[in-house]
Amino acid sequence: MKKKILLFAFWFSVISIASSAQSFPDPEFSSRPYSLEADTALKNLERADAQVDFKLKGLGYGGSETYFTTFTPKSGIRFLKNTLPKLIIKVDGNIDPSELISLSKAEVKKDRRKFLQSSIALGGGARDVSNTFLKIQFKKLREGIYEIILPKDIQPGEYGFIPMNTGTGNPLTSFNAKAKITCFGID
Repeated sequence: MKKKILLFAFWFSVISIASSAQSFPDPEFSSRPYSLEADTALKNLERADAQVDFKLKGLGYGGSETYFTTFTPKSGIRFLKNTLPKLIIKVDGNIDPSELISLSKAEVKKDRRKFLQSSIALGGGARDVSNTFLKIQFKKLREGIYEIILPKDIQPGEYGFIPMNTGTGNPLTSFNAKAKITCFGID
């Protein structure tokens, strides 16, 4: 009798764990972050049209910088620093989610948010811009669904998930390049 009770308890716990892992719907789109609300509903984050913006520094003698620029100063999707929701992403196939998106903090200037992507010195050498990207981690929740783990020390500000495969090419030849980025703000 004890064996039957233990076996029942084991299978009940396995089913409970499996059902809790399935307690929210699959995201509609792959490679696009969503917030998971307390009621297990998925909420869209801001999908912003971003223009590639190319800036010469010191008439070109200081090199150049490439940005994704959105033409609003703040995201309409806001979170409080001490109550950040779970962020999730759907990944198709056997792809590492860190190869799909990166998280960048925006520099807010007047009526726009600017997400620095690269900086090049006068001679053409790349400058390190890694400090503009936050180190995010991913935790597998179920097959193809991952939680995006934000840094514990994330500060208030404007943030954007930048697609890694934007295909913008050389900014000198693609001034009209655009991308969709997924944004949110932390207060």
